Amino acid sequence: MSDREKESSAVREPLEALTLAAAFQRTVAKYPSKIALRTIGGEVELTWSHLDQEVRSVAAGLAALGVSKGDRVAMMLRNTIENHVVDCAVCVLGAAPFGIFNSSSVEQIAYQVAHAEAKVVVTELRFLDKVRQAAKSDGSLVERIVVVDGGRDDLTLHDVKMSGDPAFDVDAVWRSIDPEDVACVIFTSGTTGPPKAAQWSHRMIMSGLRATHQAIPIPEKAIISYLPLASAAGRINGLHYAVVNGATMTVCPENADLPKALIDAHPDMFTSTPRWFEKLQVAIEQLIAAEPPDIQERMNNALRSGIALSKSGEAGVKDAEVVGSQSNTDPAANADLFKPILHRLGLDELKVVIIGGASVAPELLHFFRAVGIPLLEAYGATEVSICVYNRVHDFKTGTAGKPLPGVELELADDGEILIRGDLNMSGYLKDPDRTREVLDDDGWIRTGDIGVLDADGFLKIVDRKKDIIINSHGKNMSPAVIESAIVGESSLIAQLVVIGEGRRYVTAIMTLDRQSLARFVSQNPELASLETEDVLESDLLRQEIQRAVDRGNARLNSNEQIKKFILLPEVWEFDSDEVTPTGKLRRRAITTKYAEAIESLYE
Repeated sequence: MSDREKESSAVREPLEALTLAAAFQRTVAKYPSKIALRTIGGEVELTWSHLDQEVRSVAAGLAALGVSKGDRVAMMLRNTIENHVVDCAVCVLGAAPFGIFNSSSVEQIAYQVAHAEAKVVVTELRFLDKVRQAAKSDGSLVERIVVVDGGRDDLTLHDVKMSGDPAFDVDAVWRSIDPEDVACVIFTSGTTGPPKAAQWSHRMIMSGLRATHQAIPIPEKAIISYLPLASAAGRINGLHYAVVNGATMTVCPENADLPKALIDAHPDMFTSTPRWFEKLQVAIEQLIAAEPPDIQERMNNALRSGIALSKSGEAGVKDAEVVGSQSNTDPAANADLFKPILHRLGLDELKVVIIGGASVAPELLHFFRAVGIPLLEAYGATEVSICVYNRVHDFKTGTAGKPLPGVELELADDGEILIRGDLNMSGYLKDPDRTREVLDDDGWIRTGDIGVLDADGFLKIVDRKKDIIINSHGKNMSPAVIESAIVGESSLIAQLVVIGEGRRYVTAIMTLDRQSLARFVSQNPELASLETEDVLESDLLRQEIQRAVDRGNARLNSNEQIKKFILLPEVWEFDSDEVTPTGKLRRRAITTKYAEAIESLYE
């Protein structure tokens, strides 16, 4: 047996593994009886040993369909048990899975399966018609469509398992995987042209997990898998963390069920966009408001002192008045005070929370730290994984943190963030020209993001290079900076998009949080009889929003300040015309959809 085979077969810490497949086998050996996968409520539960059996069975069946090392398998599935089983099975075969966002059109599906030369697509009945249409398009090489919940006339996942050769040697296959082999493919959003297929090697994934483990607490107890496996965040912060650390994954197929999943799982790590945390803040505030007056007063006092303590704990803080507030604040007492409320929401076991995907209001971060939940901003991209983190005890609000160990970070002359290290992708699949555009001969990846490094080594993301607004006077402005200055000034504001490209002044479109709006109406009885549209036009509401805008504008340059705004009653949901499946605003689509209303702001 070679040294590498001995290393692969030994039962040691999964993070020491060279490949994701080896890490999976080590976790199975280390935690055979621990629950690996479960549904909300625990109706279905698989131990790591049981999951291994399912993965081996599906792997043998996929091999019988012709899937082998180096192939790519398309998966259009929600976050279900079957999604994770199939993903792991493709991995141990040395093939590369790639997820397709469930909102994708037939044309988008067709492009991805053709570009990846996928011969097998795994899906479920609700997406089958679109997948079948895509499979018939020009350039498609799809031979088999596996329908995990299919009927008699479909090739089901059960059929795949039954078709495998019992003698198929899964162990020999996964041991043959090299760290530089591609472990998965992630398609970019395609906002600047056809989507690019970033190739993530086993080396990239395992190096990233080891580096992250040195910076923040990795989940050991429970995580919720709800972010799409078609996204980088869905893979890193869900499946990959569980595979290397043995955490129990509770699958959440529908975003609407996430609050229920939190209450059911009580995760020790959670990752999301600011929008979810804004909703959770409203829920916490409502629970505090429902407490008896004496408890309310204690909690509100604890919030104020906790926020001051959070600010004083930041790297580089020199304000003696803020720092002095620590003497009257007991963080442990604060945590105990809010524990019952956090327990009711499923947030009481959280050791670390990663927030990203959009601009984050500083007030949001300090609020959660004050109630005992450390929200950490981070930065990453499809091409470089998540490579910059704030730490629990070394953080600075408004920044993405510091690079992970082993990550080199530099800024180009125009401020573009350059990254080099083992966390870099291998390149874009079948696209050498676009690979050369972002990855140079010295190993530096041009991220397309603009950043600033401060004196303490913290990285602040200014904006996407292509999202910079240039007004009619030639002034460059960052939408993200303007939006983050305003959105945290009122819990009424759910989302905000600034407008200003080629314009004389900056305006904004805002959506309003339903719960906060209902509370505002209840506090102002004269609004109770009005229809929602009339509430939005009321002087009371517009003056309340204007005060929030004024507070945010005070922190901005004069050319950045919002002069007018539009209020919308609906919140843009994930995976919609306005928001991507990972929570990023579709700015171009929003400005197109609301073009007439925007023009009215400049009349």
